[in-house]
Amino acid sequence: MLELRHLRYFLAVAEERSISRAAQRLHMAQSPLSAAIRRLETDIGAELLSRGSRGVTLTPAGDALLERARRILESVDGAVAAARRAAAGELGTLRVGFSWSARFATLPALGQQFAERFPEVTMITQEMWNADMPTALRSGTIDLAVSLCAERETELEAEVILCEPVVVLLPARHRLAERARIDLADLSQESFSVFPRELAPRLHDALLAICRRAGFEPKVSRIPFHSAGDIGTFADSGAVALVPDSVRGGVPGTAAVSLGRPQAILETALVWHSPSLSPAASRFRELARSAFTARSESPAVR
Repeated sequence: MLELRHLRYFLAVAEERSISRAAQRLHMAQSPLSAAIRRLETDIGAELLSRGSRGVTLTPAGDALLERARRILESVDGAVAAARRAAAGELGTLRVGFSWSARFATLPALGQQFAERFPEVTMITQEMWNADMPTALRSGTIDLAVSLCAERETELEAEVILCEPVVVLLPARHRLAERARIDLADLSQESFSVFPRELAPRLHDALLAICRRAGFEPKVSRIPFHSAGDIGTFADSGAVALVPDSVRGGVPGTAAVSLGRPQAILETALVWHSPSLSPAASRFRELARSAFTARSESPAVR
């Protein structure tokens, strides 16, 4: 059976045209090098070198082998380098699931930095509901999730990377849209567009808890606002929504107004399944840790 090291030995001898110089290049003695070349000739069944007092020359068989051996070794070296880079998280594919709000600032910022630092990792992103993320992580459909008010399960790990003030998202023509700040109590009679609990349980509960802290039970509406096709419906509805500050300016036809009292924050976290965390996902996690500093400006709704 042919051995790669024998091909490397042959390549060195063919390029140096000398057993002694090839031995020096390979940092080995001449005798085992000569024996390895003869073993290669035996395995192939043809003489590869013509040996003489002035060195060695290639036989027709050796000449035919030379370029092919060079390509084989280059291919093997390339494959080994690629495997090492993949193991280091510098090559491959990274699949990231994300909550609606992450598309406005968090994910674009991380994605750009990651692409600049690891250009040979293909990053595939998928917007999804929070409730679907745990199953997607466990099954390997995604490697990481960037989640607003992430669902917590014992099999998954989560790390908060960003804490943002809550702002009020209003249709641009809403009577309160021109205000610089809104106390939440001023919205007690408004309809609140809230993600359905079955699709984002912790986020749904957190948003209702913010209203209850202000002393009222919100009127929950299921009028959607998170996709481009929903904006017209939301703008005409008169409903309001509580969203993280990074959404500000990102939804056409709406205005985002800061909260007065009580202020609140929402957490964005990275979520992963440790047994299946890929090297590329580890790199992304490290980058996210350094790119964002999670600061609580008021007690988080947990």
